Amino acid sequence: MLTNEPGKRPPERTPPTPTLDVSPPDRVALLTDRQRSYLRLVLQNRSSKEIAAVTGSSHRAVDKQLLKANNVLGVPTRFEAARLLAEYDGGVEPLPPANDLPSAPPTFPLPLPLPTAGAAANMLTWKQVAFWTAIISIVTPLGLTAAGMAIVTLLLLLGLKPL
Repeated sequence: MLTNEPGKRPPERTPPTPTLDVSPPDRVALLTDRQRSYLRLVLQNRSSKEIAAVTGSSHRAVDKQLLKANNVLGVPTRFEAARLLAEYDGGVEPLPPANDLPSAPPTFPLPLPLPTAGAAANMLTWKQVAFWTAIISIVTPLGLTAAGMAIVTLLLLLGLKPL
């Protein structure tokens, strides 16, 4: 860098962070609703994958939103951010016992195996994938056989010889 005086280095510049000038309660007010819901689940000692399963998003999106929340609040960890949110909210629901795992999603009714407006990510369990595999493997040959029979019938009705 160029300076006016040779041999002197200019002072290091740090980018201004607007959230550091704001008090912690005001910083919490800057969080989005999604970040708040993720932090409430972090307060329940849930991992990113568990939060993603509960909210219907990917674990990478959860990590990204929690990192943004950490930056807004000016804290190093997601747990510290969750603690600040809990203090701001005046307390949240009590923590579940440490051995209480989230319940598995039900197998039936089967959700569609493709993205929908309600669930943009594929969140099927292995049981649901197995059922869809069995359904597709049975229906596909039946459908192809029915289509072939319809073509042969049309050819016979038109007086043409099927191969």
